[in-house]
Amino acid sequence: MRPFILSLAVAVLALTAPLSAQAGDYGPKPNIAMAAKGGWWDADVNGFSGGPAYGLELSADDIWSEMPAGKLRHMLSWNHADSDGLKLDSAEWNLHWVFQSNSGVWIGAGPGLGYVWADGKDLDDGIGVQFGVSATYIQGHALFGIESRYQWTEAESANNWLTMAKIGYAF
Repeated sequence: MRPFILSLAVAVLALTAPLSAQAGDYGPKPNIAMAAKGGWWDADVNGFSGGPAYGLELSADDIWSEMPAGKLRHMLSWNHADSDGLKLDSAEWNLHWVFQSNSGVWIGAGPGLGYVWADGKDLDDGIGVQFGVSATYIQGHALFGIESRYQWTEAESANNWLTMAKIGYAF
């Protein structure tokens, strides 16, 4: 599964990079970015004390809507953790309403949807809904950020917190 997700992310990146360069000529720029993430995943599961997690994220500004203040940012991510006999993977889409602070940090919050694959501890795979917060700083093409979200899962068996730092490239 991991090689497939990585291949998909690279393909999307290769296809969208020329679009971000051309978008400035035709309207709002999507400000596409890709980041590697690492942090801590803690699920509400007996016998699981949380574990290190990592993932990938592809994000872009919403170019179809105009907000009275700030902007909407789409974040597509894949996350993975394997600790204490529990393996978790998730594919997620988060939409944050972001605002730029005086220091240049983009601060945001918003809902998301995901799907969680759980292996171990008699947990079920299922759909999840979540709410999260994020802070991102972009200097040139370098992206640095942190995000945290809580996810409620379909069967309530794998409700979880995920907090990650990220570093990446903004196109």
